[in-house]
Amino acid sequence: MKKFYITIISLLLIFIFVGPLVYDIDPATPDLRNIEVAPSSEHVMGTDGLGRDILSRLMSGGQKSVIISLSSTMLKMLLALTLAFIAAINTKAEAVVMRIVDIFMCFPFYVIAVSIAAFIGSSMRNLIIIIVLFTFAPATRILVNEIKVLKDAEFIQVLRINGIKNSQILFKHIIPNIRDTLLVLFTGSMAQAILMEASLSFLGFGIKEPQTSLGTILSVALNILNVGDKWWMWLPAGVLVVLLVFSIQGLGEQYAKGE
Repeated sequence: MKKFYITIISLLLIFIFVGPLVYDIDPATPDLRNIEVAPSSEHVMGTDGLGRDILSRLMSGGQKSVIISLSSTMLKMLLALTLAFIAAINTKAEAVVMRIVDIFMCFPFYVIAVSIAAFIGSSMRNLIIIIVLFTFAPATRILVNEIKVLKDAEFIQVLRINGIKNSQILFKHIIPNIRDTLLVLFTGSMAQAILMEASLSFLGFGIKEPQTSLGTILSVALNILNVGDKWWMWLPAGVLVVLLVFSIQGLGEQYAKGE
């Protein structure tokens, strides 16, 4: 099953990042002569309300979603791992870190994210910062427990007695031993970030028009008349979100099962 999910992810990434090299149509260029046109040979997945090509917008929006989710996940894991390591090796620091974690876990993500996005403005950078700040806490708590168990292992104690630096212990011995946990957290966080980006952009608090993201594609198509009659305006973006989340989350579950 792991190969199955890796294959799907690979095909999606090829579609998103290599596709624009083959299907060279500007996703931001309107064509007022071809507004809301159904899929055809000229526009493979049709056009939206401004005549923009849906397929090119889908690839462009997918790129932004993947870049945002990957960037935010990498920063989140770096922050969580750093805090967890500090907390695991220092009792006083642990009390501070865990209080910070408890505070951030109390915030309902979408309520606080919408509030902050409305205050600081919508952009890729701000969206990444919001996702990192308000999703790092659960990962930190899990990693603290994992590292504390490892810290008490005999071989780690021997290394510390022999004067091995904490940074060396972290990178050479702790991280390799919690690799599966990190992979599960990483894949789960990426899937979560894709949904968060799409949701916030759909609500108008993430990526905004004329920039393209999977959320803005769905937002532009927000019209009850489009649901049945003009499915090409929203269905491809919805399917791409589902496939990305399904495949990335599924890969993480395979690592969690040790398969």
